[in-house]
Amino acid sequence: MGLRANPVRFTLIPAVALAAGGVVLAQHFGDVNPAVGWFAGINLGTYPTWWVDKRQAKRDGFRVPEWTLHALSLLGGGVAAVLAMRTLRHKTRKKVFKLAHPALAALGVAALGWWLMR
Repeated sequence: MGLRANPVRFTLIPAVALAAGGVVLAQHFGDVNPAVGWFAGINLGTYPTWWVDKRQAKRDGFRVPEWTLHALSLLGGGVAAVLAMRTLRHKTRKKVFKLAHPALAALGVAALGWWLMR
């Protein structure tokens, strides 16, 4: 079973694992809010996922399902998604990506701010 068998296993799962790792590190250091750890980890996992999809699009290889890219933004990786869209010039023609991911990035930052202020 190669990489082509299940791209989600190589994209979504590692991104969520990084986010969970961020929470664990935040708890380990004690003075860092776990929400900050999640936000940092999910964004660190989101950008490489977009990079893999762009690279595979150029090589005509397996593609990361669009729902995975959307899910990562919904989970808090919207900032990295917007950064990837701009720097990689990926998914910039599709209206749903142009509208949804900046909105999800703003929502993620607002949710983090709310969590830290409460």
